[in-house]
Amino acid sequence: MLAKKAVKKVLALQRALPFPEGRDQPAEETLNIPQRLSALLKQDLTFRGEKTSYASHNIHAFAAKFPPQIPRTFIQELTRPGEVVLDPMSGSGTTLIEAMFAGRHGVGVDLDPLACLMASVKSSPFDLSQCARAGEQVLRDAEKQMRPTDDERLLRFYSTQSIEFFRYWFTDKITDELFALVRAISRIEEIEVRAFLKVVFSSCIITKTGALTLARDLAHSRPHRDLTREVKQSALNVFREKLINAIESLHEISESPFPSLSLRADARNLPLATNSVQLILTSPPYAANAIDYMRAHKFSLIWFGYEPKALSSLRSRYIGSEIKPSTFEVKSETGNEIINQLKKIEEGRAAVVAHYYNEMTLSLLEMLRVLAPGRAAVLVVGSSVIKGIDIKAPTVLAEIAASVGFGLVDIARREIIRDARMMPISHNSARSGIEARMHEEGVIGLIKPQQGEADAHS
Repeated sequence: MLAKKAVKKVLALQRALPFPEGRDQPAEETLNIPQRLSALLKQDLTFRGEKTSYASHNIHAFAAKFPPQIPRTFIQELTRPGEVVLDPMSGSGTTLIEAMFAGRHGVGVDLDPLACLMASVKSSPFDLSQCARAGEQVLRDAEKQMRPTDDERLLRFYSTQSIEFFRYWFTDKITDELFALVRAISRIEEIEVRAFLKVVFSSCIITKTGALTLARDLAHSRPHRDLTREVKQSALNVFREKLINAIESLHEISESPFPSLSLRADARNLPLATNSVQLILTSPPYAANAIDYMRAHKFSLIWFGYEPKALSSLRSRYIGSEIKPSTFEVKSETGNEIINQLKKIEEGRAAVVAHYYNEMTLSLLEMLRVLAPGRAAVLVVGSSVIKGIDIKAPTVLAEIAASVGFGLVDIARREIIRDARMMPISHNSARSGIEARMHEEGVIGLIKPQQGEADAHS
């Protein structure tokens, strides 16, 4: 449940806006949202060759995050300075960072603890001198405390299940070093600085190469143990390198007057007032846990004290998890056709897809509620192939959005540049499953009707 303190932060942010809910606002015709949105969706949204790792975007690896040029483009064209931009499935915080650069208030919501931590750190102005001093203190402290770590010592801080996880995925030497680092970080008193250092620590583990672990494909959310890997680096040296990189990356936002707010909450039950945001921009998860964030994120979260069983339970609550619903019916004609096709092949997979679309229906209802009338919601949606059937996620989600009350402007198609989106590596020459659909995604443009239009729709 969202802490009361976090709710108060959101309400305080909304009260500070130029045109909070309940006050007179300029006519939306001054922005002409439908026309602008339609024109944007006709542009080339691939952004081939554009740099994606500038500023704090490159602090931590994150699977399948969209290029920052997408939120930047829509934020600049569809909002005014000082307005609120919401990402209800914010992941690593790409939208929040771009909202800061554009002089807007970003609000991000996500259930994943590590994603929320990342998004908060990456979109917050820090006293970087203080961060540097604290980082050096952590390194000195860890070096002093360095010694072989037996299970008895680890049991003072971790469960048996957690220790088994460490022993399975990390060498003894790396376990000793990471334990020394994480204990040193825990002794830093300032909460914000400690959060920053935890992100630096996590960025040492979850990397494209997974260099400190016995896992391959870790950052792509598909870790597999590889006993042939040689872990040659020192965790302390990697931490020092990542610390320097993070401080340099945060310089561009260190004095921003528009800090964003990252909340650990559920997109299906947003802790925001009705009609309180001026733009929604998000990239929903793939269906059927195709990008399984928790499989990678637990490599850091367990070091931070999260129990493996608790993380598995949390994972089951994520949109896109492989849970069977009580009904196969969804609010989309196309969706129902796809589900019926899947039922003839494997009912279990049909159930997972139906669950995904029904969970996204709840999310779209919440987006409609919190969005101000006449304003836009933009969803960047990837599809997947399940049992040889394209589940047509962009089309189905657009139909669901229309069924709950949104006005559909258009669905654009954009090519995925795999390195920029950091998609899973295919080890299958046939490129079956999600890899078969990872070359393209849809960009859905929606408008919340004005009150009279909404009543007519109802």
